[in-house]
Amino acid sequence: MVSNIKKKVQSFQQWQLVVIVLLLNFLNNYIFAILAKHFSISLNKGFDDNYSFTEKIVLFIIIGPIIETLLFQYVVIEICKDQKMALKYCCLLSAFIFASLHLYNVFYFLYAFVTGLLFAYLYVAGKNEKDAILLPLVTHIIYNGIAFIGKTYFS
Repeated sequence: MVSNIKKKVQSFQQWQLVVIVLLLNFLNNYIFAILAKHFSISLNKGFDDNYSFTEKIVLFIIIGPIIETLLFQYVVIEICKDQKMALKYCCLLSAFIFASLHLYNVFYFLYAFVTGLLFAYLYVAGKNEKDAILLPLVTHIIYNGIAFIGKTYFS
């Protein structure tokens, strides 16, 4: 069964993986938002009222994903690969570090860990170095953009 799933996932085009990861990340957000609400904990982090609207767009939608993709996917996973670690452990470490720097509360950490796993998976799913960086980067930018619009206009 696992090998059938693995073959199916490998047959997806890279843009299809981006869409799947975006949908999984929204599901991830929804699940942890329900859990956090049940325990009266907020998942609304990352917005600071000290920034202008334009600064928020640049920082949250563009700069943040670029820096995080380079640090948490490229650097961490490539160092792990150089140390001959199995890819699954590279992805787990990448996700753990990603989540650790999003440690606002336990639910946000868990949510960020799953998100980090999804981005790490996209990184290793890239067919070459350019795709490896672009897949999680574009997905992160799209996700943050949609989240920004939702929080700005629908909260």
